[in-house]
Amino acid sequence: MESIYDVPVLLRREIEALMIKPFLDEFEKELGRDKTYEIVESVIKEIAEKQGAYYAEMLGANDVEALLKQEEAWTANNALELENVIEEDTNLRQTVKRCAYVDMYERIGMKDLGFTLSCLRDEYFYRGFNMKMVMSRSKQLMTGGDCCDFYMQFPKEK
Repeated sequence: MESIYDVPVLLRREIEALMIKPFLDEFEKELGRDKTYEIVESVIKEIAEKQGAYYAEMLGANDVEALLKQEEAWTANNALELENVIEEDTNLRQTVKRCAYVDMYERIGMKDLGFTLSCLRDEYFYRGFNMKMVMSRSKQLMTGGDCCDFYMQFPKEK
């Protein structure tokens, strides 16, 4: 193992959640819930965007194929059951049918934080990965949806 990026993301998220929860509880006592989570969300968005840029640089590309390659860390140990459909060689329709991240947050008693600590990252990660790509999602398993329905539109090369 050479870096944190060699550790499956599911395990990273559990370690992060267990580490950050006591800090959140204390900050919430001092700052209130709204201010605490305003700060947390801002930091998570920034981290996610930087990680997206890191992966694009590491892979030497930021297209559909590179996006699918970088997902290996997120899907390690059967963390996600995905259905991918590539459209017109540039767009990806992705359905997450099962998510071990939801199960993990439930197991550690922190499902209410799951969206903030994990799902919130998606849009910002993809923004860092490819600023011209547009990601949309109308539902997610973490908040009670029957799936996560991602649609990633990459710019067409001329």
